[in-house]
Amino acid sequence: MQYLVSINQTKALEWGLNAQQAMLFAFLHQVPTWADSREIDGVVWFNIGKGKVIEELPLLTDKPDTVYRLMKQLRTAGLICMTSCDNKTYIHLTEKAKGWNRVQGSEKNPTSKANAKGSEKNPTHGKISEKGRKNIREGSEKSPTYQDTKIINPSLSGADESQPTVFERAAQQADDGEPAGADANQPRKTAMMLEWEPEPETYATACWQRGLAPDANVHDALIDFREHFAAQPARTNTHADWTRRFVRWVAENAKRQQTALTATTGGNAHANRRESTPKRRITAQEARAAAEGRAPASPGRTLEGEWSSADRF
Repeated sequence: MQYLVSINQTKALEWGLNAQQAMLFAFLHQVPTWADSREIDGVVWFNIGKGKVIEELPLLTDKPDTVYRLMKQLRTAGLICMTSCDNKTYIHLTEKAKGWNRVQGSEKNPTSKANAKGSEKNPTHGKISEKGRKNIREGSEKSPTYQDTKIINPSLSGADESQPTVFERAAQQADDGEPAGADANQPRKTAMMLEWEPEPETYATACWQRGLAPDANVHDALIDFREHFAAQPARTNTHADWTRRFVRWVAENAKRQQTALTATTGGNAHANRRESTPKRRITAQEARAAAEGRAPASPGRTLEGEWSSADRF
C-alpha cells in the first residue's frame, strides 16, 4: 500500500477533477518511475493493472470496474493514454499531465517579472511578490509552507479552515464521484456495463453452489450476458448480485444445451430402433386343438361335454 499520495489541488481544480480522480492521477503520475515499460508503435507505455491500483490505493476503491471507469475519465480529461496488449493494461502520460507538479508562483519555482508581471496567481519578485506570498500563507494554517519542506501541499489563497480535506470529500462521494446516498452501508446498485467483470470470490462461491467449475471458459457467455443486460439500463443490481446472476445465466445455458443434446441423441436412437411385437402366448384350448390336429374354436364358442353344473362346485 502506498502510504502517501501528494495531490496538487490547484491543478485538480483547474482540470476539473474530483477527489477520486485526483487521487488516482496523483498515483498514476508516479507510475513511470517504477512500472514495467514496453515500446508499442514507437511509444513507451507503462504497465499498470486494476488490481495493482486497488492494492496501492485501498482508500480509493476495492472494485476493478471502478478503477477502470476512473482511468477512462482521466483519459477523457486528456491526462493519460490507455491501450491493451497481451491482456495487460498500459498507460502513458500526456503533455498536459506533465504539468501536474509545475506550480508557477510557488516559493521553489518563482516566476520572473518578464513572464508574469503583476499577476496575482504568478506574483513577480519585489514588493508585489512579497504581497503574493503573504496571501498564499494566509488561510494555510493547516498546511503551512516552509522553504526546507520537501512535501508541498499547495492551497488556495484565503482558503477557509472549515472546508473538508480532499480525503473527507472522497469519503462523502460514491465510486463515480457523485454524492453518496444517505445509507452508506447499503451496497450500491448500478446498471450493467460492457466492461463489467464478475467479483472473483463471489463468482467462485456461486459456481460451487451450482456445481460449476470456477475455472471453466465462459468468455462467450460473459459477452452475451453484458450485451443482454446493458441493453436494459433500467435494471440495476449490486456488483455481487450481477455476479450471482451471471453464474445462474451460465448454469441455465448449460442445462439447455444438455437438454437439446439428450433430445437429439434420444430421438435418433428411437428412430433407428427396430420395431418388434412380442409373441402372444397360446391358450390351453388352442394347445389341445393343435395336439389333436384340428383348428381351434372361435372365441366365445363352447364345445359340448366340456362343462357341467358340477364344475361350479
